[in-house]
Amino acid sequence: MFKLTGDVKPEFNRLADIIFYKLKLCGNATVDIAIVDDEQMRVLNRDTRGKDYTTDVLSYPALDKITEFTQKNYPNDYDEDRRAVVLGDIAINENAAARQAKEYGTGEREINYLFVHGMLHILGYDHMTDEDKKKMRAVEESVLAEQDKSVVVAVIGRPNAGKSSIVNAIVGEKVSIVSPKPQTTRDRITGICTEGSRQIVFLDTPGMFKPRTKLDEHMDKSIRSSLGGDADVVLVVLDSTKGITDADERLIEERLKCRAPLYVAVNKTDLKGYEGVYPVLEKLNRYMSRKDGRSVKDVIPTSCKTGQNIDLLKNALFDECKDGGFLFPKDEFTDRPIKFLIGEAVREKALLFLQDEIPHGVGVSVRKVDETTDPIHISCDVIVDKQSHKQIVIGDGGEMIKRIGKSARRDIEQLLGGSQVFLELFVKVRQGWRDRTDILKDIGY
Repeated sequence: MFKLTGDVKPEFNRLADIIFYKLKLCGNATVDIAIVDDEQMRVLNRDTRGKDYTTDVLSYPALDKITEFTQKNYPNDYDEDRRAVVLGDIAINENAAARQAKEYGTGEREINYLFVHGMLHILGYDHMTDEDKKKMRAVEESVLAEQDKSVVVAVIGRPNAGKSSIVNAIVGEKVSIVSPKPQTTRDRITGICTEGSRQIVFLDTPGMFKPRTKLDEHMDKSIRSSLGGDADVVLVVLDSTKGITDADERLIEERLKCRAPLYVAVNKTDLKGYEGVYPVLEKLNRYMSRKDGRSVKDVIPTSCKTGQNIDLLKNALFDECKDGGFLFPKDEFTDRPIKFLIGEAVREKALLFLQDEIPHGVGVSVRKVDETTDPIHISCDVIVDKQSHKQIVIGDGGEMIKRIGKSARRDIEQLLGGSQVFLELFVKVRQGWRDRTDILKDIGY
């Protein structure tokens, strides 16, 4: 995506994302923007072009070619601090925009037009010939006329396939926790990715499994709810390290009976390499063009660790967006309350550090979030099923619970926009808590 710096008006970011999507660009790029007046533009023209007059916009492209914006492709144009490829600079003359607005529309629209015009110049568009001018103008009008659209995507798959990792990678925020243990996600987490005029709403469901407790029943209900008509698109995530199992094939066959478009992400490709992933992709080919018309729309190999094809998958889902506006405000990345996200951050660290020492029976109840104090005071109960589990969570001399708290606090501070946090964790034994509705409700399920 584009990272604009300088004199950036709010609409510029939206328009830049629309350009990024429409031109099918990938990677991270940065452009510096300057809003100038007539005299400043005259100076820029004189100093950089040797022409003593003012213009409405100037672009200074830095690249000779346009391809995926990565450090590997542009080693000399990559900005380490901004983690993006520098595309160049744009100067927009606000005096000229005001004059032209009398003929073409409002001043704000003309400023936006000049920004889009400058961006396309940066990306290699020109208007030296009538044909080039027509092509460039068509893209400009398409970008400026773009309406807000959205799509709801249900993310399903076997436990530990990497569903949460894919959602987090596309959203760009930690919406759902990640752990080596299966069934880490317990609820239907809504992650929201908004770029430009498009918004993807993810329903990150728990892994498919047979329910045994009330907590399991809740997780199973979350899955069924996601697939019962709430979703416009279904994304099946497969673990490439396990090949394609009979359960995976049954899952795909079942989803193909629905009307919603079906995509398949073959995840964790960094652990297998091309030779390891190819047999999986080859086996999935038969789902791509079936005679009954019920086919998988696309199969995309992905890696959340390296970022392989994450943008490709995101753009494929953006293509599914429908007219009707956004479902959530554009600056939100989840619909879950902050207390729930705090509890999930603590639970993630408990699962990470305890590994196989404790079964999957760890819950977190957030008792207090006091934002009137500095640092913010947060108190949580870590709930386990047995007294023996309590001792393991606390650890020798309290070392384990301190380790969990220290790591969770870093994530929570990032979640709260960098505010400092004082985090208290108390370990409580609640035998059979996964079958107790009152405790599940208290935790937030």
